[in-house]
Amino acid sequence: MQFDVYRNTGKAEIYPLVLDVQSDIIGRRKTRMAIPLFPHENYKGPRADRLTPILVIEGQKYVMMTHEMASVPEKALREDVENISGQAVVIKSALDFLFDRI
Repeated sequence: MQFDVYRNTGKAEIYPLVLDVQSDIIGRRKTRMAIPLFPHENYKGPRADRLTPILVIEGQKYVMMTHEMASVPEKALREDVENISGQAVVIKSALDFLFDRI
């Protein structure tokens, strides 16, 4: 479901969580568009605030790695952590910046 956060079950252990950003209106497919989330405490160097906003999941801060968005097999998104639709404005702003620079 859009804005659900899942535990990353893939090989990229550097990203413990992924965020499903695909619209639910598209319906169920075999894949979903997801963005990896990186622990804020481990993030080094400069950060583009609009492109890589900080999201709060289960009380912890994560950097949304918008520019690393990818198609993920739906079957890999099985351990639901939290729905963060309350942070939709920030998430959509990052996506707008990525695609349209607005």
